[in-house]
Amino acid sequence: MWKFKFYGFFKNLQFFEPYLLLIFINWGYSFFQIGIFVMIREIFTYLFEIPSGIMADKYGKKNELLLCFLFYILSFFLYFLGPGWFAVIFASILYGLGEAFRSGTHKAMELQWMEKKGLLKYKAYIYGKTRSWSLYGSTLNSVLAIVIVFFIPAEKWIFLLATIPFILDFLLISSYPSYMNIKLEKSKLKWHQQLKQDFLDLFTVFKNRRLRKGVFTSATFDSIFKSLKDYIQPIIKIFIVAILINYSLDETQEDFYIKLILGIIYAIFYLVSSFSSKNAYNVIQRIKNTKRTIDLLFDLFAILLLLEAIFMWLKVPILIILFYMVIYGVYNLRRPMLVGYIGELAPKNQRATVLSVESQIKSFLTFLLAPILGIIVDYTSIQVLFIILAAVIIGVNFLFLRGECSTQEINCDSADSIN
Repeated sequence: MWKFKFYGFFKNLQFFEPYLLLIFINWGYSFFQIGIFVMIREIFTYLFEIPSGIMADKYGKKNELLLCFLFYILSFFLYFLGPGWFAVIFASILYGLGEAFRSGTHKAMELQWMEKKGLLKYKAYIYGKTRSWSLYGSTLNSVLAIVIVFFIPAEKWIFLLATIPFILDFLLISSYPSYMNIKLEKSKLKWHQQLKQDFLDLFTVFKNRRLRKGVFTSATFDSIFKSLKDYIQPIIKIFIVAILINYSLDETQEDFYIKLILGIIYAIFYLVSSFSSKNAYNVIQRIKNTKRTIDLLFDLFAILLLLEAIFMWLKVPILIILFYMVIYGVYNLRRPMLVGYIGELAPKNQRATVLSVESQIKSFLTFLLAPILGIIVDYTSIQVLFIILAAVIIGVNFLFLRGECSTQEINCDSADSIN
């Protein structure tokens, strides 16, 4: 289990994260252009999600995870070669491939380990614990990013330094037990025939109404959060500049305070996120209906976005930061619930594939959303964007995703789960 913890810890040491949106803006890109980069990244994640899940089940999860980290490392190197348009595009493509080959695979490896050790009933607890270490890494990442950004010769060097923890993760994954590379029994079907068969199996799986709703509510929430989570950077920059303008600071001093405050804010966000993730299991033990709680947290997300818009108009930066922090906490409380919920419903020999499908849907929604959100911000404002999204979330959750299905109902009514 300690290897799972350090895997997430190193994976989240992406030193550029607290400043990524600002770096792109400083390179002269608009929100729409940044949305295009996100769209390209997510297209490649989307295209390779199901094939990557099938490859993980057939050719070894460990080998696939090693390949994904090679994609990440090459991606960071290309970002370092920026700010050229083509360098950023190819970096986005490689990052998308890394995401496709990673997402779902490591979760399936954790579930495989739990099953071997007889710990499946504690999956929400274990996943919450390992995820909390990922968020410790994100917290340390924010602190180290503050230090790094003031000592590197140019902003883009932060991408090159980010390859170091990913190389360490590559070495860590190499030491995972060999049974995680065990392939499923070889089929006599050819590759294209097997791919078709796996897709047909997925259609059978998605006849399960509970699983289908669980996958879509997870992917929808995650895609919106993923598209919005770094919008705090330009929001806070606006308010920091407004506050500092009274102190007659030059551009260098202003840049110093913006990066310092952003790094501290991200560190606090991830401490709260880590606490939420670590305590998700305790919350699950106290609730009677997991799915209903998942739905209510989605509604809460919409309310928080609406409050963000109001406080932006009122120009209250402290409350903007506070409610953005709560959004991070809600996401990291909800995520372990959904992984446990989906993992319990999915057939064990298809977990990696089902989790990859969930990630694929998330990628599809993200590449649709990212440029659209960018256009809305470029032509209106972030406040208008948040109000629109709040209305959309409430509508979609109420009409399509809400359901009444508890963990107890899943356990005692498995026969109905295929209907």
